[in-house]
Amino acid sequence: MASQARCLVLALVVLSPALLSEIATAQPPSAAEIARGKYIFGATGGCGCHTVPKQPVNAGGRKYDGPFGTVYSSNITPDRETGIGGWTDEQIITAIRLGRRSNGERLVPVHPYTVFNGMGAEDLKALVAFLRTLPAVKRANQPKKITVPMFESVFLPAWLAAFAPQETPPTGVPTSGPARGEYLVRAVGHCGECHTPRTMTMATDNSRFLAGNPKGPEDSEVPNITPDKATGLAWSEEEIADYLGTGNKPDGDVAGGLMGEMIEGTLAGYKDLTKADRLAIARYLKTIPAVKNKIGK
Repeated sequence: MASQARCLVLALVVLSPALLSEIATAQPPSAAEIARGKYIFGATGGCGCHTVPKQPVNAGGRKYDGPFGTVYSSNITPDRETGIGGWTDEQIITAIRLGRRSNGERLVPVHPYTVFNGMGAEDLKALVAFLRTLPAVKRANQPKKITVPMFESVFLPAWLAAFAPQETPPTGVPTSGPARGEYLVRAVGHCGECHTPRTMTMATDNSRFLAGNPKGPEDSEVPNITPDKATGLAWSEEEIADYLGTGNKPDGDVAGGLMGEMIEGTLAGYKDLTKADRLAIARYLKTIPAVKNKIGK
């Protein structure tokens, strides 16, 4: 025991003063910060891409096919061997915002890091704190199957540089009004990833932001939610807010498919947003340019 104590003292002596200060002042996240992280988790739709329905939350393995091949979502539980339990907070945030794994490997932008980059620093910090509280699940990640030669070394970096959208993180997270709605729609909720049509390059066509997509994820038709009176979203602000909270449409139908999943979430979803935030989203949607783009019959 004495030799162990001497080794500990020696280790502390050689640590830099800055690191010692960091160790001394490091505090575990508060209950309020973890609750905020859960709320942000819900505002993303519950990170459902990382969960196979009816299987452990965040354990990965969900399959996504694209023109480049097939990828599977990653295990983002705190398991140290197969998940992100061995990553630092900064490494997790870098993966969310910049699409880089802890080893520097670039993520395929099925994970929407190009828009998650617009998330505020305090929200990301809280989100990471929440993710660390979840049950660790030991499930090895499935390797991706890229069918396009030189896709990751040449074509993906070129595509990201030329065509990828790029949100700008706010200096402070908006707390109310249309600015709050814009933040939730564009960055956290990443609504444009499904609701914005894509060009021939598969980049979102932001000149028609949220104008609908006839062939969205899983080959689904994704509606136009711009305020165009003929082809867009004609619901009132209250109706939009109620839909996000319940999945119930004004005509009596209910949300299905991926939108139903986003509303229900996993451990939390859009349904768990406050009425104020759901109304902020609705008010923001009323301010975006109306685009005539009929989806479906």
